[in-house]
Amino acid sequence: MLIAALDSATLTLSCALVDVSPGAPPRVRRERSEPAGQRSQGAAGGHGGRLPAALTDLLALEGLTLPDVEGYAIGLGPGSFTGLRIGLATWKGLAYGHRRPAAGVESLMAMALAAAPDAPAEALLVPLLDARKGEVYAGFYRRAGEGPGVTRVAPDAALPPAELAARLAALAAGAARGPAVAFGEGYAAYAAMLDGQVPRLATAVMTPGAAAVAALAAERLLGAAYDQQALFSLEPHYVRKSEAEVKFPNGLGPGAVRGAAT
Repeated sequence: MLIAALDSATLTLSCALVDVSPGAPPRVRRERSEPAGQRSQGAAGGHGGRLPAALTDLLALEGLTLPDVEGYAIGLGPGSFTGLRIGLATWKGLAYGHRRPAAGVESLMAMALAAAPDAPAEALLVPLLDARKGEVYAGFYRRAGEGPGVTRVAPDAALPPAELAARLAALAAGAARGPAVAFGEGYAAYAAMLDGQVPRLATAVMTPGAAAVAALAAERLLGAAYDQQALFSLEPHYVRKSEAEVKFPNGLGPGAVRGAAT
C-alpha cells in the first residue's frame, strides 16, 4: 500500500511516500523535509505555497500521480495552528477527492518513534517543540525495550521549560526504568534553561518527520476502506487554546452583540 504522509506542525514541512505491507517494516520511497519559505504560514508563502506540490513533486520522481496514492497519513500536532490547518485541509481534500482512507497521528509521537533508535532501552523519550509564548510542547513516550516502537506515558502538554524537570521527576517516581531524555527544536530554543536540568538525547531528530507519521498510521490504513465520516472527523491536536479562545472565551469580539443575526 502506498501511503502519502505529511507533517506541517512546524516551520519545517515534511512529506514522504512510504510503502507498507502486513508483517514488514515500512519502506520509504521518498522523503523531503524543508523549512517554510517565510515565517508566515499563509497561502501565499510558507506551507500554503508548497502544498500540494510537495507531494506531486515526490510522485513525479517515482513516475506516479495522485491516483496512485492508496492512503493518507497526517501529523495532527501540536504545533503551529495555521500550519496544522493548512496541512490537514490539503490531505483531507486529497483523500476526499480520490476516495482514499486517511489517518492522523500525534506529531510528538512521530518524533519519539524516529528518535527511539538513538535512545537507551526503556528510555522515557521527551520530544519538545517550541510552542512560543515561553512554553514548549512536550510529549512523554517510553521506548519499547530494544524494539522500534514507543508507547505513551502521559498526555502531550504545553508548559514552561522551567516546569519540565519537575514533570519528569513525577513521571519517574517509583519507576525503575530507563532515563528520561529530551530532544527537538524546543530543547534547542530553551537550551540555556534546560541544560543541566533535563538530559539531552544525542539525535538528529528536531521536528516531526513524515516517514514516522506513515509508520504510526500504517496499521490503521492497511486494508482500510474510504470512510467519509472518519475523514471529516480528523481535527488538529492543538493541546492549548488559541489566542482568540483565550481573549474571547465566549466567542465574542469587540463590538459583537450576543444573539445578533449572522
